Amino acid sequence: MSKKQKTRQQKPVQPKAASSTSTAAKHNAEPRKKMSLILKLSLILGIVTLAIYANTLQNGYVLDDSMVFSKNKIVNQGFDGISELFQTPRLKGFGYLKNENYRPLSLVMFAVEVGIFGLNPTVGHFFNIVFFAGCVILLFLFLDKLFERKKTVVAFIAALLFAVHPIHTEVVANIKSLDEIFCFMFAFLAMNIFVSYMKNGKPLQLVLGLVALFLSYLSKETVVTFLGIIPLVFFFYLNDNVKRAITMMVGALVVTGVFLSIRYVILTDYGASTTAIEFIDNALVGADSIALRLGTAFYTLGMYVKLLILPFPLINDYGFKSIPYVGFGNVWVLLSVLIYASAGCYGLYRLFKFKKDPWAFAILFYMATIALFSNIFFLMGSAMGERFLFFASVGFCLLIALAIDKWILKDGGDFESFTKNKLALGILIPVCLVFSYQTFARNAEWESNATLFSADLAKSPDNCRLNYYIGNELVENVLPATTDSAKRKEVLAEGIQCLTKAIEIYPKYTDAHTELGTAYLNALNYAAAEEQFKIAISQSPYQSIAANNLGTVYLRTDKIPEAIAAYKLAIKIKADFVQAYCNLGSCYARQKQFDSAIITLNQCLAVDPNYSEAYMQLGLAYYFVKKYAEAEPYFLKALELNPADVNAANNLGAVYLNSGKYEQAVGIFKQLVAANPNYVNGYSNLGHCYFQMKQYQASIDAISKSLSIDPGNVKDIPYIALSYQAMGRMEDAKKYEAIAQQYYPGFVLQ
Repeated sequence: MSKKQKTRQQKPVQPKAASSTSTAAKHNAEPRKKMSLILKLSLILGIVTLAIYANTLQNGYVLDDSMVFSKNKIVNQGFDGISELFQTPRLKGFGYLKNENYRPLSLVMFAVEVGIFGLNPTVGHFFNIVFFAGCVILLFLFLDKLFERKKTVVAFIAALLFAVHPIHTEVVANIKSLDEIFCFMFAFLAMNIFVSYMKNGKPLQLVLGLVALFLSYLSKETVVTFLGIIPLVFFFYLNDNVKRAITMMVGALVVTGVFLSIRYVILTDYGASTTAIEFIDNALVGADSIALRLGTAFYTLGMYVKLLILPFPLINDYGFKSIPYVGFGNVWVLLSVLIYASAGCYGLYRLFKFKKDPWAFAILFYMATIALFSNIFFLMGSAMGERFLFFASVGFCLLIALAIDKWILKDGGDFESFTKNKLALGILIPVCLVFSYQTFARNAEWESNATLFSADLAKSPDNCRLNYYIGNELVENVLPATTDSAKRKEVLAEGIQCLTKAIEIYPKYTDAHTELGTAYLNALNYAAAEEQFKIAISQSPYQSIAANNLGTVYLRTDKIPEAIAAYKLAIKIKADFVQAYCNLGSCYARQKQFDSAIITLNQCLAVDPNYSEAYMQLGLAYYFVKKYAEAEPYFLKALELNPADVNAANNLGAVYLNSGKYEQAVGIFKQLVAANPNYVNGYSNLGHCYFQMKQYQASIDAISKSLSIDPGNVKDIPYIALSYQAMGRMEDAKKYEAIAQQYYPGFVLQ
């Protein structure tokens, strides 16, 4: 063989080796490039989510936030309350509800927030946004894995639409709905881990996935729908290993059983497992027939589709009469039945024909997750709610993403080609901008109860509960913060108008009767208040507030025996009703049954050791039997708990006055009149102190000041006459003796 021939034979060898190295490098670079893209897209989704919900940071506590957060006694213990939260129903720290749930995880998060940051709504809103961003990213990662990294564009578009869709404002802008967010986040965390388990088969991945699923259950029990989603994913889509899929499904069933067992035990122990549905929560319980109930339920399902496509108007409550009763003769009901029946059949058809079909997954995911809230198979606690679309909207967003991919991108899964497709961007960008703007605007309406209820009532003026919400907000929150008397009358008038309308819409609205009675009580219309409280009590055996307020009506109108009976009823209904105990103790004191008063007030403090008014009333009970030494520590404690309590300070001064501690008494009364120059009792008691200290001119000056503020305060005039007598100014003394005798004929100077 010639040298030339040898060279020709050897030439192909080196290029072949070089080609092999290049291919390997290229092969290794592809996954890195893909992961880099996924990380960038995840970051974009996170930033978009944070941006469109940033304005919720200025919002306060709204709707049920008070029940689970701001006024929840266990949550407000911070870290000390965490153990109890795991062992009690959801609202144990707020009050008793017969129809309760077990959702401790979000409450634990609230307790952690209180322990670190104190009671701060901005912190709550911040974490809602962050965790929602986590939901969006986990959804994107799961969809990308589900479609085996071949439809990253679809996964991104679906997650982006999910992030900006205004239907989620109720969940993200309402701190309470962290239970929804946690449920979603841990559910999709579990699904991501399960996908890895199906691929790698590592036992630790299975355990971590089941732990995530259990955390989802501890957030909200509605994740039970994933018992249908898991087989859909791992038997029909990622079906490479049936054994692993079966193991995972069995594990999920075990986790479900464990959670339901814990839930049952805790709710049963607290008598909170009643499943009765109230009409005011779900008007479908009042439907005249099954056909009418089912027709209205399908009408509602149609409204969900409409809100996904056109999310306006959005309201926080869809109670009676936001949704009309309609039967199967209604065209919209028939259309809704057609949509859901067709979608269900089409989804099942594609599933069994094509197996790994994304369209089937999107449709069946929506159908499975909305079924729990449909009111078709069983009645739930609400007729309709935007939050019920939180999971189901994933299916809708995925369908839109698949439609864009198929008919605009022509199944071109490359992300770079997507960013260059003008038609796709021309559709997607305006939709996202409109949705983002609407989300941002809706967030602002969630700023406070007042802004939310006013905005939503304008959209649904015949909504029974929204009228009640407005009236309740005016009476319970706006009125106490209003000092101007004319403005207070306006607030009361508006509150009474809204509450009256709520009752006109639904005459058996017990809470509205109670609140209307409270409005009349504030307006000093005791007859009207009594009527409303009696109606509320007759309609429901659980109206402790109505019973307590009825007692207050009787107390103010000097019907003490009737007041005692009403307060006892309030305590019978709610054994830990501290205000009722305190009011009952006050009634006993009015009847001079001081021993009974002291016993009752101590019962009040056994329930709430920090209830300042009970210390006040205990101090008064001892004061009236002239046990001043026993009264003093109770007034001191009342002041410690509420330093701004003028009456507690005045009563403490009175104790010192009657105990002969005049210097201490003078110091207190001087502080009171310095802080409030028109405080009549302060000047009056100051005059008494100076009289006992034989500083007669100072006594005259103080009492004269009280009379200049309130000419009707004639009880102190004899002290002026006696002071002039002690000073030897008999002419002035006789003058005031004559004035005093107009009111006290038996008064005579000695």
